[in-house]
Amino acid sequence: MATKKCPNGHQYDPSIYGDNCPFCPSMAAGANSEKTAMLGGGNDAFGPIPAGGDFEAPTMRVNGGRSDDAGGRTVIRSAGADAQNDERRLVGLLVSYDTNKNGDVFKIFEGRNIIGRAATCDIPITADSKLSSQHLLILFREDGFTAVDQYSTNGSYINGEFLSEGKKLKTGDIIVVGATKFVFFAIPVF
Repeated sequence: MATKKCPNGHQYDPSIYGDNCPFCPSMAAGANSEKTAMLGGGNDAFGPIPAGGDFEAPTMRVNGGRSDDAGGRTVIRSAGADAQNDERRLVGLLVSYDTNKNGDVFKIFEGRNIIGRAATCDIPITADSKLSSQHLLILFREDGFTAVDQYSTNGSYINGEFLSEGKKLKTGDIIVVGATKFVFFAIPVF
C-alpha cells in the first residue's frame, strides 16, 4: 500500500482519500475553506484556512504558538503533541527514518507522551498498521525517562529486547514499535 504525505506531514492512503488528507481541516471532504479553524482545544483561533492547500506547517512553536505569532498567516498544527503541549517543556526527541527517508523528528515533552496509530496520540504514526492505537508510553519525570508498553498487540522493543515492563531510557536507545524504529535523544537540562 503506497501512502502519501500531505503538506502538514500526515500520512494517508491516497487510494481511499485521493488528494484530500483526512486529518487536515481544510482538505477534509465537505470542509468550508473560509471558516476559522479551532485547533488544540484551547483558545487557538486561527484565521481563515487558505483555499488550494497553501499551508505553513511549523516544526516549532514560537512564543507559545498563539495565533498572533503567525504574522496574520494561518497555521495548521497537527493533532497530538503540538496541539496538547502548550505548557509542557520539551525534554527529548525521537528520530525515525521509516516515515520519511530524510528523517522525521518527534518531540517528547515532560509528563506523558503516547505513541500510537490514533491521530489523537501525542506522536501519531497513522501509516503503521502494526501499531496499536495507543502503543507505547514515554513518561518523563524528574528521575528521567521511562518507556511502558500499553499492552499493544505486537509489543515494543528497546535495543532489541522485548519490553515486558517499564524500562528507563537513555540517549541513543533504539525503540521499535510496530514497524517503526526510533532513536531516542534526551535533551540535557541547562
